Amino acid sequence: MIRIGVVSKVKEIDGEQLRKIVAAINKQLALHFAPYWAIEAQATVFSSTDSIPKGYFLVTIEYDIGEDLGGFHGVDDDGVPFGKVRFSTKVSYVLSHEILEIVHNPYLKKFRKTTGFKENEDDPLYVEEVADATDGKGYLIDGIEVSNFITPDWFNKVHVENIKYDFLGLLKRPRELYEGGYISWLSVQGEYWQAVKTKGKLLIRKLTGSSVASETKNNPLAWIIPSAVILLSIVAYLLIRKKTS
Repeated sequence: MIRIGVVSKVKEIDGEQLRKIVAAINKQLALHFAPYWAIEAQATVFSSTDSIPKGYFLVTIEYDIGEDLGGFHGVDDDGVPFGKVRFSTKVSYVLSHEILEIVHNPYLKKFRKTTGFKENEDDPLYVEEVADATDGKGYLIDGIEVSNFITPDWFNKVHVENIKYDFLGLLKRPRELYEGGYISWLSVQGEYWQAVKTKGKLLIRKLTGSSVASETKNNPLAWIIPSAVILLSIVAYLLIRKKTS
């Protein structure tokens, strides 16, 4: 069981409001997320960071999270996963996004090749961030907005009819991105790349090295660049920076 401790550091969200949000996220974790990803998790509201017991991963809601982002999660200097969410009108959505990703990939060490077909040494290794590809689309649980997320079949190499690639069933092919969604991977050269879908096109950015390359693609699947990955090159990658807002 993965346990998440949630603390609000903003006056606009009191304990009662936060408990309603977290109750909806717990329903999502148990009824929607666990059947696909087979991970048990539960979030609990605490009044302060000092009151959180050992063994919980802390997620805070704050005015200033130190980054110009809606939220992010990472691993602190002691090796403990954590998350931060900037206060906004989308706070429940971003909180759901970050909690889902902490639950699935708390230590940022999960990566996956495409599956369902003969593997190629040049296949990319994707960062397993389950809410990034669908970023921008949520749904309601008891009137609370939570984040959509991909299923394990999103990593398939080939399309199969009647397969859900995300919980809401919006993505029609494996490795497709929702408008505003993004995904990251590492290449055989040890380079880190990210694809972002915007206005129906894909912006591909090189995130490592001395320069950043970008290219816009019309084909939603064209960004699947043949790349194998050196796993050791990701050890230093301890913080997945989010573009949720």
